[in-house]
Amino acid sequence: MLKLKFIVPLLIIISAAVWWLMPHYSDGDKGYYIAIFCTLTHDGRGNTAQDMQQIIEGSNADYALQKIHFQQGLADHLQAVWQDLSPEQQQQARQERLSCRRLMSEKLLPGQPVQ
Repeated sequence: MLKLKFIVPLLIIISAAVWWLMPHYSDGDKGYYIAIFCTLTHDGRGNTAQDMQQIIEGSNADYALQKIHFQQGLADHLQAVWQDLSPEQQQQARQERLSCRRLMSEKLLPGQPVQ
């Protein structure tokens, strides 16, 4: 019984710490990354994380007070979602930017309209 008094609070603390340390991306960040990813895909350029990083960090002005920092985890997650799409879906996404945004948004932003 004494062990249970220590184990339960310890489990609660550990699970709270794991939740706190997990990356949490806003819907705005997800939408921004989807737009960049689909633009790169549609234009026939590489859609790797490095290509996305160049666009995101390259768009920061030198005088900007709040610079946008690249989030590697979100870019990797986008790549994983892309790899999960069927070859037909990937081809459709390459041809039509709106299709790309719709397909990626269904996975990352379920229930939200695509703009």
